[in-house]
Amino acid sequence: MQPAFTSNVIKVSIMSLLKTIGWLLPVIFLAGCDGAYQKTPEKTPAKTVSHGIALPALPVIQGAVAALMPTVNGQRNDLMMSQVCALARGESTQEQVNQVLQQQGIDLRNIPNQGHPLSLLVNSDPSQRITACAAYIATSVMTLPKTSEFMVMTETNISKTKKANTLDIDPAKLEHFLRLQLTIAKADADIFALIATELEKSPGLTLAQYKQNAQKLFIIIAPTYLQRVKELYSSEQDIQFKLLAYSDSEFQFTSNNGYLFSYGYDGLSLSYDRIPWYSAGMLLGKTYLLDVAYFDPVLIKAIESEQSKNTPVATKVQ
Repeated sequence: MQPAFTSNVIKVSIMSLLKTIGWLLPVIFLAGCDGAYQKTPEKTPAKTVSHGIALPALPVIQGAVAALMPTVNGQRNDLMMSQVCALARGESTQEQVNQVLQQQGIDLRNIPNQGHPLSLLVNSDPSQRITACAAYIATSVMTLPKTSEFMVMTETNISKTKKANTLDIDPAKLEHFLRLQLTIAKADADIFALIATELEKSPGLTLAQYKQNAQKLFIIIAPTYLQRVKELYSSEQDIQFKLLAYSDSEFQFTSNNGYLFSYGYDGLSLSYDRIPWYSAGMLLGKTYLLDVAYFDPVLIKAIESEQSKNTPVATKVQ
């Protein structure tokens, strides 16, 4: 049976996560009578029940969120999703969106409310738009940026009669883009860690079940995620950035508040003061593992049965 998730539980978890600052360091004091050290009896650890294989939660969550993003012919469509997000945030009206798309040769009058790639632009259900927009933004840092994001075409004189067009970095566009990339990556790390924490509470599910539960959680969190991105972007206006690399296979920059953002052949990587913040299966410096029912339960029981036969029996000392 799959666990049920309620918005109240998630809201409490979100507030707990987002208000936590720094690491909590447990301090243990041992005191005995007359100042003598007393060793406390060791507790026998509870036996952990294994359901298969422990797999990192991050790629499961990434795939779940990516599947919530609408595509056109299997590809991201920035024009469509920018209008979906404008509607979801209340930044544009339906009439304004219709005008923008008509200028691009797209007529929404014959688009059905469901089942079409552009249905979100005519569907009146705001929750679907919010989820789609959140998924689109969350996955936007998991691809190489286009040159148009922070570069402009400039015309230079080669000679008196010849001119050439070159791509140059626009400092203002670059600063805005890098700030936005860092903001989204940080929001992803925060929210994905929250989702991973909730998924860990339900061991023994299949990968498909974990993916489904991750999607349910993200749908609940989507409005908070969009607000989180907005707040992070607004709170980091004084940060300075340095672009380190940009090519067909790599994109990397640093910020003066300790972050290193990198995207390459192995996906997105974000580190904070050299701590993996979103990288190699880790979130906020921790690897969240899911106890996945990866193999046939009959096989797991057979292995456990054979292991128990080979376990030596302790002999009682008289």
